[in-house]
Amino acid sequence: MSGFSQLRESAYLYGTDPKVPLAHVRLFQHVDGTGRWEIRLHSPASARPEIAVWDGDNAERLARAELTRIYADGAHDGTWKTDTRDAY
Repeated sequence: MSGFSQLRESAYLYGTDPKVPLAHVRLFQHVDGTGRWEIRLHSPASARPEIAVWDGDNAERLARAELTRIYADGAHDGTWKTDTRDAY
């Protein structure tokens, strides 16, 4: 849908308790013509999100690189369970 943020990927980080997530991260694409990509990281999972934004031609590549870094950093504390979404 044009003009709205579209969720592209979402993941929860689980530690020793598989019912209590340690963190939650989401990757959004803005489909308003700006080329903007956004990551919202909740760490701990119940916290307000930290938001990082990328604009321009390399925005998706940069946002996905940061997401990969977040996954690698979190892997020291547990296991990520991811969900990837197609455009809608």
